[in-house]
Amino acid sequence: MPLEFWNSVLFVDESKYNVFGSDRKQMVRRKPNSELEMKILTPSVKHGGGSQMVLGCMSAVGVGNLHFIDGMMDKYMYLDILKQNLKQSAEKMGILPHYKLSG
Repeated sequence: MPLEFWNSVLFVDESKYNVFGSDRKQMVRRKPNSELEMKILTPSVKHGGGSQMVLGCMSAVGVGNLHFIDGMMDKYMYLDILKQNLKQSAEKMGILPHYKLSG
């Protein structure tokens, strides 16, 4: 595809960011009877520490707006975010009116 095509493509993705730590289970190798040594212990927070979902976009021209998602996102919320946020981002990057989505 020519460069003009890629300059008009918006790449969209959403991601969850944890305030503290990771959601994944952590595995540790240790010697027998060393489970309480300070260098092996991992700090933790009760009740997970919280997280934030964020949706953003970028193109060859630059980056767009971030949208912070409150609560559970369904298809209607997702489409509403795309309609509002992406149009503003495409305008900010100067790639209106014929931008294309990839995500």
